Amino acid sequence: MKYGHKMINGSTEDINANLREIILLLNDKVSNLREKDGLDFVIISLRNLTIYTSKLLERLGEYKQSPIEFSAISARNLFECYLLVAYILSDPSKAKEFIGQKASEELEINEGFLSITKPGTPEVVIKSIQSRMSCINELMKKHGIPLEKHWTVSFLAKQTNNKVEYEAFFKLYSKYIHPSSWIVNNFLYEYDNPVFRNIFLLQGQHYASCTQKLVSDYLRDQTIA
Repeated sequence: MKYGHKMINGSTEDINANLREIILLLNDKVSNLREKDGLDFVIISLRNLTIYTSKLLERLGEYKQSPIEFSAISARNLFECYLLVAYILSDPSKAKEFIGQKASEELEINEGFLSITKPGTPEVVIKSIQSRMSCINELMKKHGIPLEKHWTVSFLAKQTNNKVEYEAFFKLYSKYIHPSSWIVNNFLYEYDNPVFRNIFLLQGQHYASCTQKLVSDYLRDQTIA
């Protein structure tokens, strides 16, 4: 299906069916990884990103009767998932960094919890958080995974030659995921209408379709190799 100058490879149902097939292939590859071969960070990252893309696409279809902000968030995150897949496949070494971001983000969350503890906070609670943080650091060190900060969408767009897409549509997404003046000071019918809903739906389908194709092509090339 054509969306402006873009190609969407099938309906939402078709795209999600293809994504589920890819997830099965990736799950099989992950389950067959042998300990002596180490961790295949590319396969693990692609598997997890494809699963999340499928979830987001399902939600996008379910949000037709929900506030438009729900659709905007899903469409925006489908765009970011596509950028992440594109960036990792352009430089497979980045997959290890992407996995490392999970640990960094959990450490940040736990640091936040520790920052709001009070003199009356039970010692067992504090020690539990500190123990978890130590465990994360030791695990990352064991596997040689760097603790990395997350990549901004702007950075990903630039690295994957999607700067025009970012500048054109990310500004629209941002108006719907923040209490922007566009939302707060507008009439409902002006910002929540079929025109904007269709933009989010079609954009989401397009980026899910792009993710599907990138991962599918990667798996095909791996099989041929």
